[in-house]
Amino acid sequence: MSCPANNGPNKAVRGFSLLEMLAAIVVLGLVFAGFASVYGTVLRHGSDAQLHSQATAVASAYLDEILSTPYLDPDTGLVCGTPEANRLDFDNTCDYHNLSLNGCTSTSSACPTLGSCACDASGAPVDGLREFTVTVDITASSLSGADGLAVTVTAGHTGLAGDGVSLQAYRTED
Repeated sequence: MSCPANNGPNKAVRGFSLLEMLAAIVVLGLVFAGFASVYGTVLRHGSDAQLHSQATAVASAYLDEILSTPYLDPDTGLVCGTPEANRLDFDNTCDYHNLSLNGCTSTSSACPTLGSCACDASGAPVDGLREFTVTVDITASSLSGADGLAVTVTAGHTGLAGDGVSLQAYRTED
């Protein structure tokens, strides 16, 4: 039997050169680095949506409480009489203007200082709402020719970028 003649490199055997392999590894590394960067950003900002939803719920609860109070001060009969000092004594819409310490009147083990949590209508801190802040601004306003009050409640969190969530409603005499 005769051996086939060796006519140069065997064209049937193919492969990648070392240079091609290094280029492929570098390209794949850059792609994975890009994915990791995007994934890290998503993880960092993924909790913002939850905090934003919680801040909206907190602002809504405070706004509902404020709008459920009488328009006129029952003590004086005026739209905005002398404000009460304690949230438990708030008896009209204007009493909530410039609410201090999130309206808290007590502390808890999870919220050891006044105002370190959002509080319920009785002034008790809600332990699950640590680091939330609530501000209330009430100004005289006119809506469709009717005198009233513009009530703006802003709820924020230390981990939430920006000024927080603001909800606004108008209150007129019943």
